[in-house]
Amino acid sequence: MKKFQATVLAISVLLLSGCRGNTKDAPLEIVISGQTEISDSEFIDNSRSEDNSYDEFFKEEQEPGYVDFFKETAVHTIDFQMPASDWSYFITHPFEKTYRTVDVVIDGEMYENAGIRTRGNTSLYAYAVFEEDEMRPPFEIKFDKYIDDRTFMGLDELSLLNVVDDRSFLREYIGYEGFRVLDGFAPYVTFFNITVNGRLHGLYVGVESVDSSFLERVFNSHKHNLYKSETQTTLLPTMSKSAITQQKGSDKSRADLNNLIKTLDTMKLGEKENIEDILDVDSVLKYFAVNAVLHNWDDYAGYYAHNFYMYVNDGKFYFIPWDMNEVCLQWQRQYDPSDGSRQDIASPITGGISVSQRPLVNKLLAVDEYYNKYLDYCSKLNDWLKEIDESSWLNDMRDMLDEYVKNDPTRFYDYSSFRNQFNKSYFSGLSYYIHDRTVYLTKRLKQLRPE
Repeated sequence: MKKFQATVLAISVLLLSGCRGNTKDAPLEIVISGQTEISDSEFIDNSRSEDNSYDEFFKEEQEPGYVDFFKETAVHTIDFQMPASDWSYFITHPFEKTYRTVDVVIDGEMYENAGIRTRGNTSLYAYAVFEEDEMRPPFEIKFDKYIDDRTFMGLDELSLLNVVDDRSFLREYIGYEGFRVLDGFAPYVTFFNITVNGRLHGLYVGVESVDSSFLERVFNSHKHNLYKSETQTTLLPTMSKSAITQQKGSDKSRADLNNLIKTLDTMKLGEKENIEDILDVDSVLKYFAVNAVLHNWDDYAGYYAHNFYMYVNDGKFYFIPWDMNEVCLQWQRQYDPSDGSRQDIASPITGGISVSQRPLVNKLLAVDEYYNKYLDYCSKLNDWLKEIDESSWLNDMRDMLDEYVKNDPTRFYDYSSFRNQFNKSYFSGLSYYIHDRTVYLTKRLKQLRPE
């Protein structure tokens, strides 16, 4: 199946991954047809330049095995094996969010005594059918919950999403791929057809959780402070302490977080001052651009100011995206008004709030250098969306998922709603959105950056 991400020569990426900036999260590659094959000896000779020694190519640590698993464009299988009484109680008491023991079989391989619990907030309130044994909550699988250092191919935690707001099953996937287009870092996504003791439960979207394995993969460390936004994580001095939770790190004083809030508050409009000493600005600009271009109204810059993590690495805060299932929506009944594919990118602010209520947006994009870089990222994402629009990728993904969606006994929407998402003439569909978005963005970017 075709992969739509940034086009590069596959052999170069596989063997020269240490030569680009942040290659751990590079988008999946398209192999260019018609390229001259390079022999092993020619590659080694060409790699020995004045700037790159032969040994340097082999110093980069290998990615964990689960990365290749996620990069494969496929629907995988999961079977939850647990006593029927445990499953029944678990599925009918989803709001308890307590772990239960489960044997997890992924593509035929058993992982015994893992921990499973329900997860999410609003997604827990939606169920496809009324029968108690067919409820469809989202899940969290923690492979090392009961057995220390147990992982799935190096992955310690997997989020399984019930796709409550996405008739296409693809929005989460597309959202995170946007970050890889910009050489940013984001969780990996794949698809799982779930059975319980052999009985079909339904098609879910699987996401690499932001936990120790993710942090090790991206930052080569997982012991520093990790903060998760809850709601109204505005980063204003008036922000409630409960708006953000600290999930990792031994220093519970929040001195680093308080310093970030104070620095943003006192930062003069249009001036950098010392913000780059404590914040990886580039990760924030990429976060703004992806969410703006794909119109993810449910982010920091939206009404609820949530759905992101911040990790402190080498003394700097890095933004990590989370929960991208609301991207590429033409409308949203909980979020009125919404301009959908015509949402402006001049500012990533949505939801009718003032830019002063989001100091990251207000202070960073007031700096000309940062704003121009933000627009650069928006332009690159627009080019990527054009590639999707002009290729068969969406239809290929539809065909891959089709039978699983059709046979899903707990899906939230009827089968025709899924199919309509890939009809370019269907206003509320994913295909329509992407095409119309590129038409709008091409014009808008010319207005914002006249030659």
